[in-house]
Amino acid sequence: KFVPDDITRRSEETKARLAESTASLVNITNTWKDSYGPLPAIVQRKLKTMHLHACTRRLGIDLVGAVKADDEGTYDCILRSPGLRPRHIARIAHKLPRFALPKGIDACFPSRFTVSGDDEEVIGGRKINSEALAPDDSEEEEDDWDAMDQEDVEAMQEIASVMKVKTIDDIDVEHYPRFRIRNCGSPDDKKTVDLLLKLLLPLAKVVYEKQENEADQAKAAADLRERQELMKKRKAANEALEVSRMGLNY
Repeated sequence: KFVPDDITRRSEETKARLAESTASLVNITNTWKDSYGPLPAIVQRKLKTMHLHACTRRLGIDLVGAVKADDEGTYDCILRSPGLRPRHIARIAHKLPRFALPKGIDACFPSRFTVSGDDEEVIGGRKINSEALAPDDSEEEEDDWDAMDQEDVEAMQEIASVMKVKTIDDIDVEHYPRFRIRNCGSPDDKKTVDLLLKLLLPLAKVVYEKQENEADQAKAAADLRERQELMKKRKAANEALEVSRMGLNY
């Protein structure tokens, strides 16, 4: 066993499964290496899967399935992300090389979420026109990355629960925002995890950094409001004390 003690091993496994980001997983892995030595091959394979799970959580992906693309056994991988919006893709692409999603992964949106009113696809490897994709969006706007408008709320209410879905065929995938990875091979192909991780990791890193930045800004704003409130209370107390002293002088 890589970690001899059963209690410690279960604790470390839980810590790894609950890691919020791939960066957290890397830190945990480095700690393991320092404590127990080189990682066995089976642990490395499991860690790849955990990194992939961290990416899907960060991107709001709740359902992954393979859809047959042709009669030769080739599959497209569909990754449903109900909260994904064109503005998110525009912001992600702005932080990526060539202002494009990685070649091999596409983002697909039903007509009700697009400016044009038509179903739209953002093809990986092609430069994104942010103005056309999300004309009213701006990085400078004080808009929470995770904010949802009323249309989002209504759409979320209609999402088929993952708990009730046995296969990707149980839902109408074209009804939801989603990522698509073309020709990802057979679902049983061991290289599929490597491919998914390669394509999703750059996107997940951008989202993670954006959300962490917004969290830091929110904390700084809360601290500022707290300091301002404290200053108001001190000022009021000082003014009350001054009035009391003036009263004693008469």
